[in-house]
Amino acid sequence: MVGFDNGEASPLDATTTPHSTPNTPLPPPQKSLQLYKRLAFGRKHLFTPSSSEDAQYFVINPVPHKHANTWTPVFYRGENPKYTPTSKAIARIRRTGMWNSFRIELGDGVDEVLENKRRVKERKSYERKQRTRKRFRMKEKPPKKELEDEKDVTGLVMTLKMKRVSFLKRTLKWELEGQEYQWKGTRAFLPSGVRGWKGISHDLKLVDSNNHVIATIEKDRWSCFRPSERTDGPPNKKKSLVGVLRIYPAAYTKAAPEPDQLKQASGTTIVAKQDEPHCWNMGEVGEESQNLNIGGSHSGNVTEDAIGLTGWIAMEAEHRLRHKIIDLLEEIAEEFKE
Repeated sequence: MVGFDNGEASPLDATTTPHSTPNTPLPPPQKSLQLYKRLAFGRKHLFTPSSSEDAQYFVINPVPHKHANTWTPVFYRGENPKYTPTSKAIARIRRTGMWNSFRIELGDGVDEVLENKRRVKERKSYERKQRTRKRFRMKEKPPKKELEDEKDVTGLVMTLKMKRVSFLKRTLKWELEGQEYQWKGTRAFLPSGVRGWKGISHDLKLVDSNNHVIATIEKDRWSCFRPSERTDGPPNKKKSLVGVLRIYPAAYTKAAPEPDQLKQASGTTIVAKQDEPHCWNMGEVGEESQNLNIGGSHSGNVTEDAIGLTGWIAMEAEHRLRHKIIDLLEEIAEEFKE
């Protein structure tokens, strides 16, 4: 079985079939990030260059294993935000049932949108408590901490849509800067003796419209049998290796996305109106986002952020769909109970 050496070039060539032996290996990856899982049910994940280094990306997914309307992960740039206040939310995601379609809000402005959502929630909670006190003829009570007003969003907020090409295929496609990308399954990381077998690999590769390999995800097939890696203290006391994301130089040779190339229209600021509060919620997958700010600023590489985010979604979808039949049986049982 192929190991998880960060500096090793992957034996994968886009011009070969998934089970054939490649003739021309890819160059060494430009960046390698190990994907780790934390907490029960995979409520947290992180991408880090090595187990001893700080995380580059962190994912918080409070309810990863229930229905689509409760699946609301947030993607951070930086270490665990619980212990690292400098970490910034750069994406949030919604999905449909059966993991067929995903809608993503991506950019530095997502952190500002979530902060506004928190401010509105705190203000409404305070007002609701005061109405209850008034109903029981109690005096008004000042808030424990100062209530903040909503602020204008100046960072980038763009919409990224990803969906399966068909119901029976594992391929997920998405588009950025007019370029189409697809996460596909690959058997290139399997031992040569079983590379021709179907249905036994969960590794993935990302290819562009020219069938050039942009990134790969090699899954650690024995992760569930290995003990968790432990450290002395926070931010990540215990974590389990899931796989390795390798991003190749082809991902960085493409020009950085320009606002007028993203085929979406918005201003440079999302204005917070106090008399008419903005809807900071993301809404359902089929709805158009109200929080677009294509002209906003973004401190990272949009393409790299999108590759890491969509790669995590593809891995999560692969894992969850294997248990979907159990979820369907639970739903049927709940319907009969009602």
